[in-house]
Amino acid sequence: MTGEGPVRPVVVLGAGGFLGRHVVAALRGAGQAVRVPGPPAARPDLTGLDRAAWDDLLRGSGGVINAAGRTAGSEAELEAANVHLLSAALDAAGRVGVPLVTFASAAEYGRTEDGHAAHETDEARPLAPYGQSKLRGTQALQRAVQAGQVRAAALRLTNPLGEGIGEGTLPGRAARELRQAARLGLPSVRFGPLGARRDFVDARDAARAALHLLAQLHAEGPTLPDVINVGSGEARPVRDLVTGLAAQLGYHGELLEDAPGSPRSGDVPYQRADLTRLHASGFRGRHSFGDSLRALLQEPAPA
Repeated sequence: MTGEGPVRPVVVLGAGGFLGRHVVAALRGAGQAVRVPGPPAARPDLTGLDRAAWDDLLRGSGGVINAAGRTAGSEAELEAANVHLLSAALDAAGRVGVPLVTFASAAEYGRTEDGHAAHETDEARPLAPYGQSKLRGTQALQRAVQAGQVRAAALRLTNPLGEGIGEGTLPGRAARELRQAARLGLPSVRFGPLGARRDFVDARDAARAALHLLAQLHAEGPTLPDVINVGSGEARPVRDLVTGLAAQLGYHGELLEDAPGSPRSGDVPYQRADLTRLHASGFRGRHSFGDSLRALLQEPAPA
């Protein structure tokens, strides 16, 4: 953990999910105590907690890292997980007097021009219900921060890669299908078009950024911006992900791109984050794209 971090346990919301598991690992690797609601591997429904339960969860902690949320579901489910839960956590953090960091999403930006690195001051125009719900959560955080109710920051995360990513994602599905193709000696694997360009970031670096920025919220000094991009700062074709995984597996079959494509790839063909604010905080990523692919191919460790 960079900087002078809190000595009290950090509360991790969503500790049983993909990002949450990496946050917990980073905290423990830094010698930091962790507090999670319920058993470590569980995914409790935090949307049902009342005010007293939130205060009990956060009281005596050194801060909160929110890795909870939903990427899919009905609009009501997205609203509950990505807006109401965060709003309740912000209210509790303000009452108890601890800082909060939450994972927002680069999907909040919507479509950006080819070659443009999205900056936190750009107009956010999300195209789909997921991004729209994440933006409403970020806006709730900004209002709370600007009103002086809480010390908090939203990390607009690009496309995280790493061990334990869900198979419902393109990286998770590609790893599963290429691993199977290599094992069975299949002649080809089919994907949709892979030309969209994305900013991929290692999940371990995303977790480290959350720890670093939570420590910054504790530190005396200039006020931390309430929204900070977290990514690699590089846009690369999704094809690089697939060909890189195939190379690491030693798979030499044909990689076809004739399956139906993802609507998002057509709607958002280019994504890259401007990292000026992140770098100004003193944070730098450690892991290369190749590191991320190697981690992606590992089997998830027990929680």
